[in-house]
Amino acid sequence: MQMGERMTCASSATSEDDHLARLCSDLRGGLADDATFDALYAEPIRSRSSSFWTPVAVATRAAQLFAQYKARRVLDVGSGPGKFCLAAAFARPDLDFTGVEQRPHLVEAAQRAGARLDVKNARFLVGDVTTFPWSEFGGLYLFNPFAENVFEKHKHIDELVELSTGRFIEDTRRVRDALTEASVGMVMVTYWGIGGPIPASYDLVHAERARSDWLRVWVKQPRDHGGEFYVEDGDDLLVVSSAMGFTATERIPCPSDLRP
Repeated sequence: MQMGERMTCASSATSEDDHLARLCSDLRGGLADDATFDALYAEPIRSRSSSFWTPVAVATRAAQLFAQYKARRVLDVGSGPGKFCLAAAFARPDLDFTGVEQRPHLVEAAQRAGARLDVKNARFLVGDVTTFPWSEFGGLYLFNPFAENVFEKHKHIDELVELSTGRFIEDTRRVRDALTEASVGMVMVTYWGIGGPIPASYDLVHAERARSDWLRVWVKQPRDHGGEFYVEDGDDLLVVSSAMGFTATERIPCPSDLRP
């Protein structure tokens, strides 16, 4: 390698170090923008950010809500390349975040990004999060994680995993059952909904507009859902109840007293 090449490599390394230092500082101060954060990833991952990855500002706010409602260990249900967990981990270093994702290459991308940012309170695992044990967590984060199953093919992240309406139905059923079985006090934060029913044993305790949709906070209560479920539908909630073979649906506005 010639002298000029060594200087170019050194300059590139310095520039990257400066970029990471600025990003870390901005994340700690709540000032990071999505384009700068997404530069951590390869272009195929960056190109899917606006559709699939949680915006930095939303992740930061969700982390604050988890802390407010005393959830210290948080599971990201379908974590992609780790953007939510990493941004949230910077916002609340006193909390621990675990992301479970079915695509190994996205988990690897999350782990690389975490190493570059030197994040200590976020980890990433490969697996089917609908069969992953949730009992060790006090908080759940869901950004409509199963909607990709019903998207048109050209809107998929890739074709490396099974995507189908049948899988959507099965995944949301398993999540419904896991939510039903979760311990009293479980805190769930949703963004763009979860795509399926939320047992009425959860109370909606907070709701606020966040970028293009709602952040909602749900807390599991010591009661049975009684065959009733909530479904998030834009600005409103649907209350779905089933009894004696009949299903009834009622639309209710998001209660104004839950909004900031």
